[in-house]
Amino acid sequence: MIKGKQILLRHVQFSDIDDLYEYSSQKDVARSAGFIQSGNYLSAKDFYAELDNELAWVIALENGKVIGNVCLYEQEFDDTEQIEKRVAVGYALNNKYWNKGYMSEALRRLIEWIKKNHKSIEVIEGYVSVQNIASQRVLEKAGFVVSAIMEIPYFDEQLMKKKVIAYEKKLREEEIEDATN
Repeated sequence: MIKGKQILLRHVQFSDIDDLYEYSSQKDVARSAGFIQSGNYLSAKDFYAELDNELAWVIALENGKVIGNVCLYEQEFDDTEQIEKRVAVGYALNNKYWNKGYMSEALRRLIEWIKKNHKSIEVIEGYVSVQNIASQRVLEKAGFVVSAIMEIPYFDEQLMKKKVIAYEKKLREEEIEDATN
């Protein structure tokens, strides 16, 4: 459990299914986050199953309502010489709670948690559609910088290639700079 000022990050519970369905069935949320929109409770249960792991958290308000999620995905590399340990971050937020600072806070808290609990992780990556300005701002506020613009498979109405902006945040860079000053 990760506590913030406005939110709490915790692992998903089956009792969250109604709240998960509420935002995973929102077309604009699914499009922004790059997943297939839930069309019924069965697909919401599949969404629950995806979130039921140690690297996924739901974003809950004080009253317990789940309004979104934030997840880490381990990156796999073919190159055995790869030195940096990287993860990608993905997130979604109920559109009723957009532009209120919840996702920015969730991402900042998650980064703090990673720095304390997963010291082997050196870089966090995020991939955002070029049209998703709000999500770009969330990453930039959390200290991510643009590393590339590329095309990747993306869900919209269907699986297709979409131009995205790749962001990265180097976690140990600040510690190295502090030690040399």
